[in-house]
This record gives sequence, structure tokens and C-alpha cells, in this order.
Amino acid sequence: MKKLLAIITLFVFFCLTQISFADEFSCSSAKINVIDADTIDVCNHRIRLNGISAAERGHNTYSICKILVKDIINSYESVSCVLNGKKTYNREVGTCFVTKDNITFNLQELIVKNDCARDCKSYSGGIYGPFETKKSKKLPLPGYCMN
Repeated sequence: MKKLLAIITLFVFFCLTQISFADEFSCSSAKINVIDADTIDVCNHRIRLNGISAAERGHNTYSICKILVKDIINSYESVSCVLNGKKTYNREVGTCFVTKDNITFNLQELIVKNDCARDCKSYSGGIYGPFETKKSKKLPLPGYCMN
């Protein structure tokens, strides 16, 4: 019985440590796929960018912003993401950063500054609000972001 308990304890410890190592990862920008302005594929992880809300398919900015986010990412060498442990619609939620020449920028901030998303205060705590532009403030904002 003690042996079984020890094996189970080791297994649980191993699983928990493996999960913690997956909380942050980085990939070459060339390996990133942009789904829309607030969802990207990074290192085979579908990431919902935490704290921002972009227009959905059918909105007049959807296609333009998808291309713009791809251009932003492609102008950097790598993308790294830190996951917060939550999931939404089979997407992991996290904050992502772009880096070039050892200079790193918050990707969500760049997307908001470039008129393609709004601050989703309920999830960001309001950190992207100062970067909203006149154009981005005209984008639709879901009710769940207004708390």
C-alpha cells in the first residue's frame, strides 16, 4: 500500500511540474499563425490574447486587423507567451510578447495601439485602456468586458 501511495505521489508531482513548465514558451515569428486579431497559434498552442477584445468575423475591420497583426508579428524575431492557466473555447489564455534585437513589447498593447482591439477591462484590469485610439474606441466591446 505504501509503495502504491509513493508511486501515485510521484506521478502527481511529475504531472504538476510538467504543467508548470508549459506555462511559458517562445517560438520564431515564422511559426505563428494568426486566427484573428485576438487569437493566435504559437508553438502549436491556440492562444486567446488576454485582456483585449477585437472585432469578430463579419466586422469591417476583421480582415484588415488579421493582416495587421500578422505584419506586427512578422516584423519581430520571436513571440513568447505566458499562460494564465485558463481556457476559453479550447484556447489557452495568455499574454504574449514580441521580441527583436533583445527588445520586447507586449503584443496586446501593440494590437490596441494599432486600432485593432479594445481594452477588455474585466480581464486586463484596465492596463490596455491608455493605448486605445479614437479608431479602436469605435470597435464593438462585448458586455463581459465592461465590468
